[in-house]
Amino acid sequence: MTPDRIMIIRHAEKPVGDGAGPGIDTNGAVDSESLTVRGWQRAGALARFFCPNAGGSSVQRKPDAVFATGSGPSSTSKRSMQTVAPLVALLRETSFVHYVDSYLKDEREALMKEVLAQPGVVLIAWEHKVLPSLVGCLSKAPAVPARWPDDRYDMVWVLDRTPAGWSFAQLPQLLLAGDSAIPISA
Repeated sequence: MTPDRIMIIRHAEKPVGDGAGPGIDTNGAVDSESLTVRGWQRAGALARFFCPNAGGSSVQRKPDAVFATGSGPSSTSKRSMQTVAPLVALLRETSFVHYVDSYLKDEREALMKEVLAQPGVVLIAWEHKVLPSLVGCLSKAPAVPARWPDDRYDMVWVLDRTPAGWSFAQLPQLLLAGDSAIPISA
């Protein structure tokens, strides 16, 4: 099987030197490997972005499988897992969702092999510097921007399966104040 759609997001906001505030873990303790308060806000908003209330028009956004970067010796960040945690919890309230957080950020080929074995719609939340190379693991991969900007947390890359390979589009999240509708450029 191959998914019909693969959506890729960067994990939500992290602590940076521009006054974003500290990372905060699920218990409210300061943790540099966790999301900032704004990141937690985005994570909560993404749950309904990808799984709208009954009658919502975003059926093609509802994932059947969710992949998040795992935490391990080479990267102890919890941000990707925290970003999708509210969505996975919401999906599990009403249906089954295949959730995987066992791949580390540099295990691109193994990740994409499992992604390509999934039916339906797949969501990947990953570290931004690796995102273009994830797409590059696809057979007949479409052209995507070569770099995901350090300051962008507000975009979804959408890859739809076509007879010729994959198409590429960008979907602005527009969930929080300051989010931009301007696509990420090459």
